[in-house]
Amino acid sequence: MKQYLYASVASIALVSSASAIAQTAPAADPAVGQDPSAAADEGAEDIVVTGIRQSLARAAEIKRESPAVVDSIVAEDIGKLPDLTTASALQRVPGVQVVVGGNNEIVGARIRGLDDIITTLNGREIFTGVGRGFSFQDLPAEALAGVDVYKSSSAERIEGGVAGGVDMRLRRALDFKELTIAGSARATYLKEAGSDDTLNPAVSLLVANRWSTGAGDIAAMLGISYQRNKYARPIAWNDWTRATSAAPAGSPQNLHAPTGFAAGVEFGHYERPQANFSLEWAPDPTSKIYVEGLFAGYRGNVFQARPTFRAYTGSSFTATAGDTCEDFAVGPDGYYSGNVRSPSNPTGTGTIRQLCNATGYTARNLEYYTATVANRARTDIYVLATGFNKEFGALTWNTDISYESSTNRNNSFRVDIGKRIAELTQIRDVNHEVQATTPGNPMNDPAGLAFANGMTEDINRSRGTLWAVMSDMKYDFGGGFLDHLQAGVRIARRKADFEQYLGGPPAPGGSFVTPLSAAGLPSDILVQAPGVPQMNEGASFLQIDPNYLLQEDIKRQLRTLYRISPNTPAFDPTRDYDAQEKSYAGFIQAGYNIALGDTIAIDGMVGLRVTRTDRDIAGSGRVTDPATSTSSVVLVQRSTSDTDLLPNASARIKFGGGLQSRFNYSKTLSRPSFGQLNPGLSYVVSYVNTIQNSGSGGNPDLKPQKADSFDASLEYYFGSSNYVSVVAFYRDIKDRIISGTEARTIDGLQYVISTPRNLGAAKIKGLEVGGQLFLDFLPEGLDGLGVIGNFTIIDSEVTTPGDRLEGLPLLGVSKYNYNAGLIFEKYGISARAIYTYRSQYFDGDITNGLSLRPVSIPVGLNGIRAAGRLDFGLNYDLTPDITISLAGTNVTGQRTRNFESREDFVREVRNDDTTYSLGVRFNF
Repeated sequence: MKQYLYASVASIALVSSASAIAQTAPAADPAVGQDPSAAADEGAEDIVVTGIRQSLARAAEIKRESPAVVDSIVAEDIGKLPDLTTASALQRVPGVQVVVGGNNEIVGARIRGLDDIITTLNGREIFTGVGRGFSFQDLPAEALAGVDVYKSSSAERIEGGVAGGVDMRLRRALDFKELTIAGSARATYLKEAGSDDTLNPAVSLLVANRWSTGAGDIAAMLGISYQRNKYARPIAWNDWTRATSAAPAGSPQNLHAPTGFAAGVEFGHYERPQANFSLEWAPDPTSKIYVEGLFAGYRGNVFQARPTFRAYTGSSFTATAGDTCEDFAVGPDGYYSGNVRSPSNPTGTGTIRQLCNATGYTARNLEYYTATVANRARTDIYVLATGFNKEFGALTWNTDISYESSTNRNNSFRVDIGKRIAELTQIRDVNHEVQATTPGNPMNDPAGLAFANGMTEDINRSRGTLWAVMSDMKYDFGGGFLDHLQAGVRIARRKADFEQYLGGPPAPGGSFVTPLSAAGLPSDILVQAPGVPQMNEGASFLQIDPNYLLQEDIKRQLRTLYRISPNTPAFDPTRDYDAQEKSYAGFIQAGYNIALGDTIAIDGMVGLRVTRTDRDIAGSGRVTDPATSTSSVVLVQRSTSDTDLLPNASARIKFGGGLQSRFNYSKTLSRPSFGQLNPGLSYVVSYVNTIQNSGSGGNPDLKPQKADSFDASLEYYFGSSNYVSVVAFYRDIKDRIISGTEARTIDGLQYVISTPRNLGAAKIKGLEVGGQLFLDFLPEGLDGLGVIGNFTIIDSEVTTPGDRLEGLPLLGVSKYNYNAGLIFEKYGISARAIYTYRSQYFDGDITNGLSLRPVSIPVGLNGIRAAGRLDFGLNYDLTPDITISLAGTNVTGQRTRNFESREDFVREVRNDDTTYSLGVRFNF
């Protein structure tokens, strides 16, 4: 039976290790979790394990026997993970936290609160563009046989993830015993995508065969998939908090309120083509030679419509006072001041003032503009690998040679249009959301529209390549204290180059001066933008047709209108960088096994990985001569080297009867990204008065982040496929990379420059509880029920002395996570319903320091409220080879709600999508 699978259980498993490139889990026991003898004793009551249950049993087995602290997700059928995307499946794993991206996909996986993850594909490092990480949504779930989430490391695994690692496993040709043809077709409805009820297709096909010849077994496999999604994601938010004394004359003097209201919709469509192949030859049972490859692509036309209302630019401003009054550090402009006048700072420009909250306001005759952004994006990832596995009796030798090329391109064009409108009324908190109305919806009237702010282009290209060779040997001693000895090497060469142009001129003649009608643009340049539920109850509004902004002739016309060259701008040398990195690693690891009587035994590993990294990176910066006040671009080059020792040790105590306990230690590291290492400096002038001029520069002297990781668990496996586990973990992180800001004056203008540095330290500790139980003891019909779930609590703290975040939780970390699920499998039906919950967390600084906050809140942070999502899946086997399925995600319509530092400072609401999918699968 081909069913949905979900395996999200806390696990720690440390035993003899196989090569990272030839990792295979042991074959399933008759009843996973039992001793073979126990299974034999219960032979009369054996339960046939198929479909979703078989997959969960397999995941539990990997958890129990894997050589690392790992949780697994296993596809129960060819190309069928339990969720529609890889990242969606990862959110079910204990301790893994995710967010919803701009196109309503689940993205941004964190393992136990950290996003420094090394991603591998069949054991080989894989990445997107010039980044260290991989965008999981770039590889369709249909391509995968399973995913392993590593929460600790051992010597044979590739270094590079303080948080841990994720290994995505493609199927291989020798997995198939005979000619196999399998495929799927799925149509998905996305609620927010529009009123035309567009169904988004996804199809996949796999063909494999195996031939027994005089030269041994030869197998070939080809898999392809394609998906296309049209989507929309509406967002609404309060602009920066500000004292109302800075509003128009006659405004209240003792309140604080948002300086305006903004909304936006990201919409468009994207496509993901994918293909992978595997060729394997086994000349004899002890040898295998293989060639395999992958192509994964992304093509997207991403549009945005962002209406913004500047309430403080109106001729009048009235507000409703709330009952919460506090002290604020207020600057002359009404925003937050970090320079408050005091006896010790007599020249300070800010003052401490008591202000009350404004629960709502009305602004009249105010400025409004809509930004239209059109971005054409493309990603191409190619992976090609070859190698062999060979056994010489007790000695196993594995070698793998691989190459990856990952290119990412974006071409974004933005134009703002706007005018003055008569009135905006905003309520600051509606069920922890924002809401605004404009009588008569003047944003849908073309009369009076003019060009506003500046025109902006963002053109960037990044390309990363990687050559890698891995080779290791393992000798099994066949018993005794020393179980096996393993050693290996890896040599890798990584290149990365990045080019960008970012900028553009102000509006011709100034904001709201040049009428749109005078530009000579096509008569149908204005179109209806998708509405935002929190603005005018979802009514549409006008924007420039983003499809026109993808056309080069329209871009040339607009550049001319904005009084710059009509040609596509060249890349800005201050934003470019080139990097070359060579890494060398070697490891040695020994496995041991100690018998302590008839039932108790201890096994584990002790290993050491040694790495050296040599890096050359070149960027550009702008230098100003103080004598002449002239500036020039200069090339900046740096070379660095790092050598690191990464030890690991583990022990597993098997008490018999399915009960075992584990203890693990490992040191891990994460290398800085190439963008963080870039020695150049780039900056951009803002044409919006509420946004500061800003810039960024890298730091080529950054050291890798390192962590000492400790894990301890107690696990009990019982019955058929059941288990429960408790895992305690602790991480001590050093040289955490944090970004700081400083004010610099460049060519007479002040900029806030952000640069990274190694000043951080943090501690993370927590507890994971998980398990699964199949209710075989229930009466006929109900005995197909099962329950699965996990709960994680994480306590994190920034421990860097003097850091402004000292004592606060790590950004991006929720304290509580849980998954609770109910499954049913019987009579050809399999179903699951899973609720995933994440408690509130902070994900970063807010407003570049502009937003007003009470003096009782020392740091301004963007907070995300607690939220949960309910997903379901239903499958029915029409025949043994054909299955139909129905699935839904976020069926309760949960939204993402943000706040500024404290929940009563409502900031933003993001309308997460609800999707429904209908599909069919076949396997012949």
